[in-house]
Amino acid sequence: MMNYLKKIKKKDKDLFELIKGGGLNFIFYGLNLFVVYFLAIIITKFYGPSAYGRYSIIKSLILVFIIFNTLGLNTYAIKLSADREHFDKGLFKSDYFKKSYIILFAASLILSTILIIFKKEIAVSFFGDKNLESYLVYFPFVLIFATFLNYNSNVLKGQGKILSFSIVSSFLNNFFFLFIILIGYFLYSNNESFIIISLLISFIVAFVVSIYKISPIRYSQNYKKSKSVRLLKDSLPMMLSSSMVFIIFSVDTLMLGFFDSSENVGIYRIVTQVSGINAVFLIIIGAVVAPKISKLYSENKILEIKPLIIKSSKIVLLITLPILVIILIFSKQILLFFGEEYLSAFHSILILSICQFFYAISGFVDIILNMTGKQGIFGKITFITALINIILNLLLIPIYGITGAAISTGFSILLTNGLGSVYVKVKYNFLPFYIPFIKR
Repeated sequence: MMNYLKKIKKKDKDLFELIKGGGLNFIFYGLNLFVVYFLAIIITKFYGPSAYGRYSIIKSLILVFIIFNTLGLNTYAIKLSADREHFDKGLFKSDYFKKSYIILFAASLILSTILIIFKKEIAVSFFGDKNLESYLVYFPFVLIFATFLNYNSNVLKGQGKILSFSIVSSFLNNFFFLFIILIGYFLYSNNESFIIISLLISFIVAFVVSIYKISPIRYSQNYKKSKSVRLLKDSLPMMLSSSMVFIIFSVDTLMLGFFDSSENVGIYRIVTQVSGINAVFLIIIGAVVAPKISKLYSENKILEIKPLIIKSSKIVLLITLPILVIILIFSKQILLFFGEEYLSAFHSILILSICQFFYAISGFVDIILNMTGKQGIFGKITFITALINIILNLLLIPIYGITGAAISTGFSILLTNGLGSVYVKVKYNFLPFYIPFIKR
């Protein structure tokens, strides 16, 4: 195996770095997947599907509200950290990190205050679940640490610290969450509110580790002073695109919570996690590809982006196709593993698995556009598709329930990547995915 990798390194440096970096990512994403699914089983068995549904709503709210807390600075951090004009050889050449932290703190404080004031209205009036209020007592504090953890993770990704990024981005807090909830259930309390308390502790631990991984924060002698207004001017278009992407992937859970029961939200969450296995490998390879594209673009090596994307998407295709086949064949057995009530989501798992597969093999579109200064274009694309997604959810969930949510989300993610691929083809003259058996 080592000899094979050495041959690849000698023949194709980019492919070698993709395999090496992706391999590091794969180990911790694989472990993270195991932890996530084990958490689903533990919470469902210990506290019931309704409790898992409430936990799923909180996780979706974290994803959505992180967008407004970070104001696109999290995505922009990847671009700046990979740019030698801002970070090079362990030294920050501008103070974007410090200025971003000030902005993040101010935004987090405002949003958290609003959530504390309106927690009862959100739980009872919007989701119709008074038991959710106990989660929302701790949620603003969870959100603050999740926001800074998310930003730190993207800084590590941009700096090329793939191993640290893989550990910190999601694995660490999920691992500690599982550990704390197991210890807490058997030795401390079986009260459902301990779920959110455990989640808060896990995010605090992961945040502290992420700061340690970035440290020491050292500046070059003549570092540039960043203007907050300029940072926000460049980051806000990225917020628009990333917010719409998260809305596409999270609004189904939230709207299902509005129209349906917490139990069905829990069932649907399991389906999205199983079908999302296909997209995991896009995330794994994407963590390596994003800073490379940013670097190539900053060095005006535009022509080198195309072969990098084609090789990357080929790897994703070869890995995700067998996974899709396995999920389609054994979908009923997978659902029965969690319980008979999960069979109600049979059609949903088929729809989302197929759509997630096509999303994965064409999913480098957002990375290309965000890392090459076209974040505004991608923002407009995702705004349109997110709006369509919301309308479809409003129309289909009241009639078809879980299946309606799956159709809405599946169609929206395919439309997003389809429109993005057309723009990349027009602007850069190549399709951002690998097509087998066709010579380029």
